[in-house]
Amino acid sequence: MAALLLCIAAPATIACGVIPFAEDPAFGYAYGSATPLRVAVIDDTGGGDWSPAVDAAIATYAATSAHLAFQRDAAAANIVVTVHEYSDSAPPALRGYLFPFNAGGFAAIYDPAGAACNFPPSTLPLNCTGQIATAEIYLNDLIPPGADMEGRRERLILHELGHALGLTRHSPDTDIAQLAERYGWGGAN
Repeated sequence: MAALLLCIAAPATIACGVIPFAEDPAFGYAYGSATPLRVAVIDDTGGGDWSPAVDAAIATYAATSAHLAFQRDAAAANIVVTVHEYSDSAPPALRGYLFPFNAGGFAAIYDPAGAACNFPPSTLPLNCTGQIATAEIYLNDLIPPGADMEGRRERLILHELGHALGLTRHSPDTDIAQLAERYGWGGAN
């Protein structure tokens, strides 16, 4: 019976577009609150090639909605996102996730108890409350060189930041309509 429920629950979670939650959508954030969602983005990429794209992605998301407030330190944040650079030859150790080789990047999202919340690449997060507390964004240093490298990096970070905010499926651009639904913003910017 548990296996049957697992097969039904996994596709339903993926199809809805956002990580489902039972109570509050993010740590300390009340659904439908008029207050901005406070998101701390900690850049742990070493200040090299990725940092300008991290800054640009934060600015792009921040400009899309007054309901999003980005900060650089974890104090009083609803969601703390740490951005890392990695290489397939030295993959990061992950809690509750399968490492996705050859990906440009990926996000690992956790609830306040540390349970993995997004699928894939998590192994099915049956114990996750859906309340996002932390996220780890991993950016692969093996992105092939080519035209518009900064733009490609920014789009990748925008996409992974969307996952960190609770989206499971979306375009590389910001998806404020789905975020408004997840956090109860009534579709308003």
